[in-house]
Amino acid sequence: MEHLSLTPATQAVLKALAELGQGNVHELAEKSGKARSTTDKAIKTLTDVGLIVTVDLGADAAEGTPTRWTLSEDATAALEAADLGDEPTAGLDETDADQGSASADEPDTGDGEPLGDADNWAPETGHHDGEATDDRQEAADQDENDGEVDDEPGAPATAGSPTTVVAPTRPGDRKVMAIKGVLAEHSEDGATVDVIVAESGIGHPTTIRLLAAMEQADAARRKPGLPERWIAGPTKASEVDPNPEPPRCALCFQVIRGVTSTPAAVAAVQSLIRPDGTLHILDTDDETRVVTLPTPLPPRSLNNSPSTVGQRSAVTINGDGNQPFARGELEKLTIAELAENPGRLMTPQEIATAISARLGGRTVSPGAVRNNCTKAAAAGSILLVSEAPLTFVFEAHDDGSSAEAAPDGEESGAEGDAADSAEGTGDAVEQLSGEQDTNDAEES
Repeated sequence: MEHLSLTPATQAVLKALAELGQGNVHELAEKSGKARSTTDKAIKTLTDVGLIVTVDLGADAAEGTPTRWTLSEDATAALEAADLGDEPTAGLDETDADQGSASADEPDTGDGEPLGDADNWAPETGHHDGEATDDRQEAADQDENDGEVDDEPGAPATAGSPTTVVAPTRPGDRKVMAIKGVLAEHSEDGATVDVIVAESGIGHPTTIRLLAAMEQADAARRKPGLPERWIAGPTKASEVDPNPEPPRCALCFQVIRGVTSTPAAVAAVQSLIRPDGTLHILDTDDETRVVTLPTPLPPRSLNNSPSTVGQRSAVTINGDGNQPFARGELEKLTIAELAENPGRLMTPQEIATAISARLGGRTVSPGAVRNNCTKAAAAGSILLVSEAPLTFVFEAHDDGSSAEAAPDGEESGAEGDAADSAEGTGDAVEQLSGEQDTNDAEES
């Protein structure tokens, strides 16, 4: 630490902290006479080299309490040895105008004023004035011979002495901290969502989303009664994830969307689940039915392993948070949707919308539905009515009879088209067979 080079501004902040004993950035800026930005840079520099450490007051960062700093043990010993607290700080304020002007004109080589008495230091060489060097070396040798750590005042820091630095806690999300502050102000009375929006300045949808995230981390709690009020929880705002995983149904573990009171609903259902993972339901005939719930999905993790074509993990999750359809499942749903509406012309987009509504708003790709419709039409399960726009229909039947007949005994358009297509296909097959026989005869 003896060979550290600090700028005059950093030395001024260090001297101010040495005089105050401890202080925050505002107190250090006022004491040193430096700007706030300059003081912040000086604090970062002093923290990186281990000269200052944070003072753990146990305060929550959400309360707006600024971090307080104090000198480390090594810095205290070095400052007492160099008597920095009594000597004026070396800088531009102590030099005459000519020296200050010359320093301003010279390029910055990174050689700032060294820490301590300026007369006892030589720039960048590591050699000191003879007397000062002998004194420090003698003190260091004495400590080394005695086997003692620098506990006595006036003992300089050695190069190998450990420095204990308390790492500052990572600041939390700004909006979460603002909401936490509003809840803390209202204490046990709680605050409604409208009050939180008005006092924090955060939008209503964002406030609801962050309150749900804070409730999930137990940083905010709902207060029983109407209107609904929120109170602060024991968890610190810095420990809240503003974008947690979406809530899932306690029964099927699918993602729950579009419900503002999701946590309360999930909690109500969760309390009914037995420890063995079963749900006991009382039927209308007063019989208890036991439902075995599915196993919850493991938490999502980053998979860095190379993907293998043709393999699908059992825990694959779509972009909407739901499990993908099993093989052939979407095709069955597509045919079932058309079968429930016999005779109705439907496009793949209409079919996808109907399937999505049946599954509670789950995202269904119209392109995937189109592929399944084309496949089913080729297999004869449904009929292709038109290609522009692409339209399909499930053939309507009477009881025990074939397709409905059109007026005057004519076949319906879709059935007629299918018959014409079949006849055309048969003619093409017969033509190919005839050509093959002719070629065989010529070769013989």
